[in-house]
Amino acid sequence: MQEKMKLNYLIQTVLDAMSDKKFGSKIIKDYRNSFNHLKRLAEKIGTDYLTDEVIWTFQGDGINTKTGKYSWPKERHRIRCVRLLTSLAENGIIDWSKKKIEDTANKLTEPSFRLTLEKFISHLGENGLSPNTIDGYKRIVAYFLIFCQEKGYIDLHQLQINDVTEFIMSLYRNGCFRPTTIGGPLSGLRRFLLDNEHTKQFLLEVPVHLLRERKIIEVYDEQELSSIKSLLSGDSLSKRDVSICMLLLETGLRGVDICTLKLTDIDWNNDVIYIVQDKTGEPLNIPLRSSYGNAIADYILHERPDSDSENLFLRSFAPYEKLDGAGSIYVILEKMEEKSAIKKEGRIIGSRMTRHNAASTMLRSGVPMSDISAALGHKDPNTVLVYLSTDEKTLAACTLTMPVVRKRGI
Repeated sequence: MQEKMKLNYLIQTVLDAMSDKKFGSKIIKDYRNSFNHLKRLAEKIGTDYLTDEVIWTFQGDGINTKTGKYSWPKERHRIRCVRLLTSLAENGIIDWSKKKIEDTANKLTEPSFRLTLEKFISHLGENGLSPNTIDGYKRIVAYFLIFCQEKGYIDLHQLQINDVTEFIMSLYRNGCFRPTTIGGPLSGLRRFLLDNEHTKQFLLEVPVHLLRERKIIEVYDEQELSSIKSLLSGDSLSKRDVSICMLLLETGLRGVDICTLKLTDIDWNNDVIYIVQDKTGEPLNIPLRSSYGNAIADYILHERPDSDSENLFLRSFAPYEKLDGAGSIYVILEKMEEKSAIKKEGRIIGSRMTRHNAASTMLRSGVPMSDISAALGHKDPNTVLVYLSTDEKTLAACTLTMPVVRKRGI
């Protein structure tokens, strides 16, 4: 029995199970490399077993060796490596399930603050806010309550003048936000302070007019689009990835909506895709064009794994589940850009890029702003104004001519 608890046995059992489940060779290679590093650490510590010290040392090394900077994906991967091994050691069964990232609110130990946060989240849900908005508001309020907790407060009645200001400045110092990116989260903090009778007086400490970055967003140029088109018409990408890339580029759909797209959302008879947007909760009807329609059909008929899942796009390797959110879409788009030799420095990334690119394409084609807004599923039609910054010519046309200044007597 002791032999089965040794690190080498645990690692080999997990790798064998991955092969049996037909995980991809690259995935297995990544795990094998991480496990080899884990074994080397254990040897340095002087043990053959998966001890707490070995786990702590392994998970604590989240630095990317190439950049020298902290890498959350690397740390997350190592946490999963440990979970696979520990589940086998403790229960004799490998736990393949994915665990959610630890909730910031778990750091709240003061009962009154935990209760206050729960009530606030409940109010947000009753007001029909989207899950993403609620999650964002919850995070910054949790940060704020943790800040109060660290100051030794046990109740919001202890809040003093300048505490809110000090909290916001701490977010800047810790690198959580910049003045140009904190506007959305501060809306959540403002709403929280307004919801509590005692904290209303501190609303004045939350800045209303923030710096806004207004730079021209660089989208794909004609040469890059030509390269992408050539790639998608070939066989360098899987049929699934081709379908997803074409949907993103031509419709401007959000990545999360691609991941939750179901087989029944496609009406092949009427050439329409029906979805309910994850961000806004609003329905959106998308015309089923032959380009991505044929690509989707090709994927379903010739590549999609045999699965009972109702989701259209599935993982390429077992377990055949739906794609895991924005991270999966980012990896697919990154592969597309790499194979198309597209430089990414200084550009937005992921489905935000394809969404801006779709809007920019419509804008250059003379599509009215109201129609672009409808096509992208904006709840607020004015949101589409940001896409003016993807087109220098259109943006320049919106500027006012400077009046001629004449000197007196001329």
